[in-house]
Amino acid sequence: MSRALGRYELLRPLARGGMGEVYLARRRAAGVEKWLVVKRMRPERAGDARFLDLFKREAKLSMSLAHQNIVPVFDFGRIDDQVFLAMERVEGKDLGSSLSRAGKPMPPMLAAFVAAECLQALDYAHHRKGPDGADLGIVHRDVTPRNVLLSWSGEVKLTDFGIALLAGDESSKTAGTPAYMAPEQARGEPTDPRADVYAVGLVLREAITGVRPRKGTDREGTIAIAQQGTLAPWPETFDSPLRALVDKATALAKEERFPDARSMLEELDAFIVSERASKKSEAPSRLLAAWLADVWAGARDDEPIDPAKIEAGEMLSFLDDGALDVMGTGTQRSMAATAADIVSEPAVDEAPPPRAKSPTLEPSPRAKSPTLEEPKPSSRRPLMLGTLIGLAIGGGALAYTMQRHGEPARTEPAAPQVTEPPPPVEVAKEPPVEVEKAGSAESAPVESGSNAIDDKPKPRKQTKRAEAKQAEVKQPEVVAPAEKKRKVVINTKPWSYFTVDGGSTRYQTLDPIELSPGAHRIHFLGNEFVKAERSVTIDVPEGDGVFRHVEKEPLEAPP
Repeated sequence: MSRALGRYELLRPLARGGMGEVYLARRRAAGVEKWLVVKRMRPERAGDARFLDLFKREAKLSMSLAHQNIVPVFDFGRIDDQVFLAMERVEGKDLGSSLSRAGKPMPPMLAAFVAAECLQALDYAHHRKGPDGADLGIVHRDVTPRNVLLSWSGEVKLTDFGIALLAGDESSKTAGTPAYMAPEQARGEPTDPRADVYAVGLVLREAITGVRPRKGTDREGTIAIAQQGTLAPWPETFDSPLRALVDKATALAKEERFPDARSMLEELDAFIVSERASKKSEAPSRLLAAWLADVWAGARDDEPIDPAKIEAGEMLSFLDDGALDVMGTGTQRSMAATAADIVSEPAVDEAPPPRAKSPTLEPSPRAKSPTLEEPKPSSRRPLMLGTLIGLAIGGGALAYTMQRHGEPARTEPAAPQVTEPPPPVEVAKEPPVEVEKAGSAESAPVESGSNAIDDKPKPRKQTKRAEAKQAEVKQPEVVAPAEKKRKVVINTKPWSYFTVDGGSTRYQTLDPIELSPGAHRIHFLGNEFVKAERSVTIDVPEGDGVFRHVEKEPLEAPP
């Protein structure tokens, strides 16, 4: 079932949480189709000011984060009482469902790689600064396997900053998923980045053992266990250097943990490098992609989508991402030009308009054209009902004219058409001629100016219009093959219009474009809300698939 939410078409539900519902969605604009994910606040929560504030807060915070390991959010809006945000669609599965489907522990190096990528995202968020240069003090507070997304190509992205803590916020209320809360978070005490380090440690332990380290029958019971910091004992057969690392990350006292995400990341990196060197393995991202494909073999394809669409009202967007016709104006222009060319092209068998002037026959550089057919007997109309003397004089005059232009005399020339006597002549439409298949006459050159008369009928010399038609037919054979281009997606925070290589066409971030491999100059123009410009050079590598470029530093308006 599909329905419309403003410019977005909701195709099918993906997940449902306490505050919102997540849908696979699609947006079409100017011939460009973009697949994405829309998170919509649950209708029963839309009237609650507290939940509405949390939803707006998530949108504002997420749109300020631009990192390769964080799912980008690029739109936030409302339609009547429906509040939503739109984010990038990560083509893959989440870590939680993948571990459940696998039914066994993840290879240690892959689990370490996933944890390291999450720590990259958290280290970026923890050190994020506001426009005034002050630390925002972001703490995610809900790092769980379900919020870690794995793409089919081996990418790892952290999502859902819905309950993230900022500097100056009150942290006395318990928020998060109890099974992955740090003890101080479960007790409602002040939290800092070490609470996220604790959660990553629990996610890593679950991945390498296949067992959730903290179990509870209900939310309240699980919160009580989390407050005490109690964890299930390690499996007796488990032996890995990662055990000591996880124990340090999940220490009961936060002072005994890694001081920040970067410190834990460095130790995980050392483990990954050691594992790769000892086993001479491929890059972790490739191994992760292979593991994910194996786990979801036979269940990777999406469900069929109902093409029916329900019309919706006008959308009021808090941060509009442009009108529907902004992206793709160049494409529209190209389509219009192509259509005009097709309409104006004359039909192949269209006769030329009547002209009252003598024919001008030009010698052709070739005796025969491979696109022409063998001559057929042309119809002869008497110019007037007269004596044989008039016909002989007309034939002699025509032979004399042809010889002056370098064409051999014909034994059976085509008779020109006239509208009235005395005869100004008109070039009759030339019937198609066929190439002679046998013999050497097909490739034999004809010497210009020869007056010798052959027994066989000579092919007609082409008029300018016939040569033009022949050139049009042969055009595809001589055009050089088009350079192979690659689909490219460019992103920055906040969203921005941009141009490529000094061109006049404006594109929009996150909308796919096609570029040839090599260096390209990208000039960001900002948007209606953020008037900021920046120029960067990106290098598009050769290959298949989508190449993504993410600007790490956000666009900021000059002071």
